[in-house]
Amino acid sequence: MDSVIDKIDHYKVEHLRYVKEALTVLELALWKAKLGEKEENAAEGRTKKKAKLDGESVRKEKRITCGADMVIKNVLPFLQLK
Repeated sequence: MDSVIDKIDHYKVEHLRYVKEALTVLELALWKAKLGEKEENAAEGRTKKKAKLDGESVRKEKRITCGADMVIKNVLPFLQLK
């Protein structure tokens, strides 16, 4: 009986590790999509003229505004064990 409980605990920990990894990949995918959105707008000529910002600050700003926190908050309940 103890071995079964130990295996269950092991799989719970392993599941948590996979969930964290999946959420990281999801966040990076959303960030990449937000960066690609900027490139599409630039290609279509719809961007407004702004003060030139270095690429690093633009990438940081896009990571904050990509909406990953909201998406992850809504996806996480489907990935958690009950």
